[in-house]
Amino acid sequence: MGFRTLEISSACEIHIKEGQLEITSENGVALIPIEDLNQIMMHGANIRLSTMDLSILSQNKVSVMTLDEKYLPTAIVLPFEGHTRQSKLMHAQISTYEELYLDLWIQIIRQKISNQSRALSIMGMSGAENVSKYLDDISKENVDITEALAAKDYFAYYHEGLNRRGDDPINSRLNYGYAVVRSSIARSLVAAGFHPTFGIHHDSQLNAFNLADDLIEPYRAIVDIVAHDNIGSNVQLSKNERRAIAHVLHNACMMDGAKVNVMSAIDMMVESLKRIILDKSNEKLMLPVILPVESLEGITE
Repeated sequence: MGFRTLEISSACEIHIKEGQLEITSENGVALIPIEDLNQIMMHGANIRLSTMDLSILSQNKVSVMTLDEKYLPTAIVLPFEGHTRQSKLMHAQISTYEELYLDLWIQIIRQKISNQSRALSIMGMSGAENVSKYLDDISKENVDITEALAAKDYFAYYHEGLNRRGDDPINSRLNYGYAVVRSSIARSLVAAGFHPTFGIHHDSQLNAFNLADDLIEPYRAIVDIVAHDNIGSNVQLSKNERRAIAHVLHNACMMDGAKVNVMSAIDMMVESLKRIILDKSNEKLMLPVILPVESLEGITE
């Protein structure tokens, strides 16, 4: 799999020639090997890419995501057939009993809250102990309300008065970072043979990526740290700001006792979920433990 995230925000024409992505803009021509690419993020006008080139990118397991003016994802193009055992795994997703999914969801939310607490400590903010106290309250009956209460307190400490539905510089950065991670998770799921529509907890019939929205939860605090280091006064992000936030995929985290980047952690998590659902493994779902900002890989633009 590729290791680079490509972000395109200015008018250009994109073609694929001899395994290279050829991007022609007013600044000239740029060539990028397709095999290096993990995902492409596009927002802005007059970005032209043919359906044939989209098909070639999908065949090479490169996800293509479009974003709106608030940096929220509007579409993700992924390969239709990702794995030779895809049909078997999709049937296993559908037939997995609800009790297992509930247990997985509790694991996910416990790690999300733990990472939120760790994030406040890493950023030198108050509130880490108050957020971590919610871990003692999680049960099968109240996991969703506990998650909501913990998130409310967490964001109050993260930035006083923050409304996650607002149109402001903080939300622009968070939305962009979450979109980057969401796309990477969706790509890894499809490559492993999962159908991203069938979630563990999210089950909206209008959402094609319910499973990605389940699995992103423990990674959000990593985005929060990276975004906080790049908070500015502008709602529209500059090219350098987008690049810095997209770098979250290469930030370090701990996974099963090993330090890896977020991109590798996502693949490890997805393979763990696959063993649990398809092979009936009794293991706990592998989830990330966040660390201070430390880059383990590079990113291109």
